[in-house]
Parts: sequence; structure tokens; C-alpha cells
Amino acid sequence: MKIKTIIILLILMLTSVFFAGCVGNDEPIIDENIPVIDETPEEVDETPIEENEVVDNTPAVDPKTYTIRMEYYIVQIPKPFEINRGDTIVWNNFQDPKRYLTIVSEDGLWENTTLGYRQTLVYTFNNSGTYNFSVIGQPRMSGSIIVK
Repeated sequence: MKIKTIIILLILMLTSVFFAGCVGNDEPIIDENIPVIDETPEEVDETPIEENEVVDNTPAVDPKTYTIRMEYYIVQIPKPFEINRGDTIVWNNFQDPKRYLTIVSEDGLWENTTLGYRQTLVYTFNNSGTYNFSVIGQPRMSGSIIVK
């Protein structure tokens, strides 16, 4: 009887640890020791403006920041992952302290970026469209972002 009780307690403890790691968080982890690579482009509009034309480059809503955690050889994002113009995505590498991940923008938004453990890539999406990203050598670490 004592062994059954110990086994049940171990199972409950392991289950709670597992589910504690599965809880998502839309807020980025703020740690001054984590190097941040900001690939957000400076927006340059080369379209000629007519004399009385009004141009609105402001986002439709208040900009938000979303975090994508890369761990356990997967990227956990909703499908479809929809954001607004002006929103920022922060990719966090929590894969393994000995493992580097290279994030690729399939649409050429940023250069291939290699992140060490707990390093981040920050990118602000200023234009509407569908954008794809992936991690080299990790087919389950990819996704699409729809910018409204």
C-alpha cells in the first residue's frame, strides 16, 4: 500500500511539473542578460504622394508584443496566428543550452539569425500579409504569421 501511495504522489508531481511548462505567456521574458537581436526594419515609403493625399501609416490598434517559445523541437503558436500591423514578435530559444537555432524568414524579412540558448529575435511587422518562418533542420519548428 505504501508503494502505491508513493507512485501516485510521484505521478501527480510529474504531471504538475509537465503542465506548469505548458502554460503559455504572451508577455516576453525580460532579462537584461539575454542578448536581443532586433531585425525590425526602418520603414521607408518610396511611393510618391499626391498633393492632397492623406497617408495613414499608424497601426489600426495599439501595438502588442507576442512571444514565440522555441523548445522541445516545436514552436507553439496558434494556427492561424493573426496579428495587427505594428505588432512585434519575440522568438525565444529555450531549446537546449548546448543547441543553437537558426531562424529563417521565408519571405526575406530578416537575414538568417542564429540564436543561442535564451537569446531572442525581435521583429515588428509593419505591412499586411502572410509571412512564413522556419528553423533550419527542424521541420516542426515553423509557422505562418498573418498580419491584418
